[in-house]
Amino acid sequence: MTEKGKRDLGEYYDAVNDQELIRERIYVKDLCHEYNMIRPSATEKKADLIDKILGKKGKDCEIIAPFWCDYGYNIEVGENFMANHNCVILDCAKVTFGNNVFVGPDCGFYTAGHPLDVMRRNAGLEFALPITVGDNVWFGGGVKVMPGVTIGSNTVIGGGSVVVSDIPSGVVAAGNPCRVIRQLPIDDTVLGNPRKPEGEAGAAMLSRMNESHGPVTEWALSFMDPGGANQLLDIGCGGGATIGRLARLAPEARVTGVDYSPVSVQESRDYNENLIQEGRVEVIEASVEELPFADDTFDRITTVESFYFWPDPQENLKEVRRVLKPGGRFFLIADIYGKAGLDQAVLENVELYDLFNPSKEEFHILFRNAGFIAVKIHIKEGTDWICVEGIK
Repeated sequence: MTEKGKRDLGEYYDAVNDQELIRERIYVKDLCHEYNMIRPSATEKKADLIDKILGKKGKDCEIIAPFWCDYGYNIEVGENFMANHNCVILDCAKVTFGNNVFVGPDCGFYTAGHPLDVMRRNAGLEFALPITVGDNVWFGGGVKVMPGVTIGSNTVIGGGSVVVSDIPSGVVAAGNPCRVIRQLPIDDTVLGNPRKPEGEAGAAMLSRMNESHGPVTEWALSFMDPGGANQLLDIGCGGGATIGRLARLAPEARVTGVDYSPVSVQESRDYNENLIQEGRVEVIEASVEELPFADDTFDRITTVESFYFWPDPQENLKEVRRVLKPGGRFFLIADIYGKAGLDQAVLENVELYDLFNPSKEEFHILFRNAGFIAVKIHIKEGTDWICVEGIK
């Protein structure tokens, strides 16, 4: 087995004398040197070079020079990643960062370890264990993370800490060695991931949203005339409450719900268990990117509070139109839209969750470009609610 193969299995390997590993380290350190010499204003050049250095990165990645790593290809960062000056990542094993991770200056992430036995250490043997960091984590300045550590989501690591063991989600931790100081009160929306609900926190969030989304949904559905509708579809069905509302609104129709989150699918099925047993409702796992239905299938389609997260809004609207019958209507329902005067807390959430939040005019253009022959926009006075109605 090669030394690189041993390394990737977490075994002792010769990092000092193996020519393949030496070449890989020199290659990426030359890239790091070049990156560190770029003028701060040369943003495009910096972005191009960091693409060559890192194994994988999400959008909005900023690493402030100087930055150093061992191999580069073992580093994966999520969206909205920021590392301040003097970040060092010794990525002999995988180093994975989630979304919205902020790294203060002079931080280090060290996957490399060495034998306690002096003879083997002097012979150049070492080992490497992965480091994993969740979403929404903030590292204060001067934090050092040791091999094999996992840090949960929504956690803050205090400046100067030395992290030698796993740190759970939703805490403030600090010290040498780093220890949990206190729990953080985290909204289940953050933990549950509204973009794609997951885990127990996601289920709790969906249950709450079944209630909180009720008023805007009831208002918007007042514009729907279900007369003669046989097939209804709810996209991004979440916790399943809208499916139930549609079934009550059109008692003779069959209602289908789709969501790409397995947690949402299960919650919707549980919420509508009786309707499913009666054969009136079906809930399936699917994405708006590729709806598993034939052209011209549905008389009415809804989506409630999910358009913010659609991966390609313009193309996804075309996909919705494809499965809508001629003369059918699509209702996009949201409790905010892009307008002047939104509360600061709303604007902060738009930024925090990277919401796509068009204005009335932008909605009209999107629907027209998707091929809808008519577009009606309903606004409820005194609120930020919107219902965009598209007719095929």
